[in-house]
Amino acid sequence: MVFGSAIVTTQDYREPTADAVVVGVVADPVAAPARIAQQLERDLPGLLAEQLTDRVWRVEVVCKRLPPSDMCSVEMMDLATERMQQHGWDLAVCVTDLPLVSGKQAVVAEASNSRHVAVVSLPAFGAVALRRRVRAVVVQLIMDLRGRRIPGGNVEEHRRGELPALGRAFRRVILDQEGVDVRIVAAWGRPRLLVGMVLDNRPWRVMLGLRGALVGAFAFSAFYLLNTTLWQLASTMSVFQRLAAVLGSIAVIVTWLITYHHLWERTRDRPIQEREQAVLFNASTVLTLTIGLACGYLALYLLNLIAAIILFTPKVFSQYVGPTPGVGDYAIVVLVVTAAATVAGAIGSGFDSEDAVREAAYSYRERERRQALHHS
Repeated sequence: MVFGSAIVTTQDYREPTADAVVVGVVADPVAAPARIAQQLERDLPGLLAEQLTDRVWRVEVVCKRLPPSDMCSVEMMDLATERMQQHGWDLAVCVTDLPLVSGKQAVVAEASNSRHVAVVSLPAFGAVALRRRVRAVVVQLIMDLRGRRIPGGNVEEHRRGELPALGRAFRRVILDQEGVDVRIVAAWGRPRLLVGMVLDNRPWRVMLGLRGALVGAFAFSAFYLLNTTLWQLASTMSVFQRLAAVLGSIAVIVTWLITYHHLWERTRDRPIQEREQAVLFNASTVLTLTIGLACGYLALYLLNLIAAIILFTPKVFSQYVGPTPGVGDYAIVVLVVTAAATVAGAIGSGFDSEDAVREAAYSYRERERRQALHHS
């Protein structure tokens, strides 16, 4: 597969004919959009042939970097129109991981009848059944672009209509607006959009990029595992205190990373649209780091537990935590040890550069968007 502006995949539902309708899919050459584009390339011809039986359908996919800071899809539609003319497509669909908003609504997709172009934004789909929902939305948009309408021409019914394949998750709206004729918005738009943004950041990979914090947490784990005072303290703490220690340790390192590495986007003295965008970015930062560091905490806890069971003989361990210690006693001690090591890992994160932390916490396109917002 070759990325760039060249066509990388082609799929036919039947043998090509002169009457074939060619749908071009322009996707960001990054993880989620590229995977979704490949899925559309395989599935769209058959799905479209089931809905619109009078044509043969062909799909071509182009991986092309889409504009990083366009919040209303106009620039992407311009790019799709240019590619459509260049490759001789009949219709074009852009697939991006850029969050699109309209007022207070999270935009799932938009389409222009005059251009024969649609834009699909992945974050507003959330985290559940992403590929199935994207397929259903794209089929719906192509049906709209091909002129299919609600029987009877009831515009208000069409305006309020929900997409049958998606239930109540999304709503289709007909617009009287230049450049955009159909818009699909998400129910519970902002929460769903936020979940999609966090998912795009792949938070489970955060700790792998924080090398300084990882080394610090490992080093202090070894120290605290051999600290008998901590053994005694852990064995006498209440359940509430242990839970507070775990949650507090994660909160400390999240706060430290955001503050020390300047990950917080300011909202004061900004236009309302940029302010709302900054609030969304800040919320995704907190959630991404919290989930990522919680995953790191769990991995470190399991490693510490294995080390404790191997190294601590029951005879020595019982002198500090009580007679006949069991696996539960080891688990309790290691829980507090890992919490202390996690806090110490915040010190190690100071050795990571700001760029390294941003690379660990955000996807490539997310870093681009934040940089654009920062410069604005």
